[in-house]
Amino acid sequence: MVASAKETKTSRRAKDRLHHVHARAGIRQDGLRHALGPELRGIWGIAEDADPGRTREIVLLRLNRVLDRFADPLMPEIVWTAYNLGVDPVHGGAGMVGRIRTMVGRGRVPVSERTCTRRFYDFLGSVKNSLDGFQEDLTGEDFRLASRWIAENVRPERERSPREPVPSVMRMFLDGTVWGPADEAGAPVPARLGAHGDWLCVFTDERLLAEYRAVTGAGWGRIRHRTGREVVLAAAGRAAATGVLVNPRPTRGTGIHAALPLSPESVARLAVRR
Repeated sequence: MVASAKETKTSRRAKDRLHHVHARAGIRQDGLRHALGPELRGIWGIAEDADPGRTREIVLLRLNRVLDRFADPLMPEIVWTAYNLGVDPVHGGAGMVGRIRTMVGRGRVPVSERTCTRRFYDFLGSVKNSLDGFQEDLTGEDFRLASRWIAENVRPERERSPREPVPSVMRMFLDGTVWGPADEAGAPVPARLGAHGDWLCVFTDERLLAEYRAVTGAGWGRIRHRTGREVVLAAAGRAAATGVLVNPRPTRGTGIHAALPLSPESVARLAVRR
């Protein structure tokens, strides 16, 4: 079957519109529907009355169908960073270039920014090619998963072997921003708990850290934010065995002045937010 001139023009317009999807805040950008344009919406099956949430879900699912064809283990990290899924909201609005630069700078992939950009455009070329082919129907289960991925800001999980990590909650912690006390050189301040070992204590929200300081009177010299992954690497790099404690609750009367938390006697009272 030979495509008509009208069909060819529609396909070309739809492919041009793909470059608007990873721009600005990616799939989270305001006006995503407008960015797609009518031709791309038509090919992907986005109804005229689709709300913004359903539009994002369909875009995510269509992209994921193409991504599943790539065996390259770095592709999911690169692609979803470019499209702003599973990205720290602090950096989500930095644009595709800014998000990839941050990803590379934080060591989340062992390749250069240039290589990441090239691989992303390889993926984009495959998405363009997919527009000329059959578009699979999307099911209720597809939409349920897409809704969760977007709401929780996590990436679609591929089939895992029994030895593969990493639960989505751990992925969110590793890639997200956390706040904790630091020394004058900017290094994390450990809580030394004697027989209970050393701990790097961090907060996933600045408000939790402020609450902790207000209740305990902790007098840290500096507060620094970093990724969860950077905290884990800092803990692993210490000579003393060191764990990571997330969102410790403030406990009155524990004598916290320079560092978290807690004397050995108070460890038994330590509670962790869930």
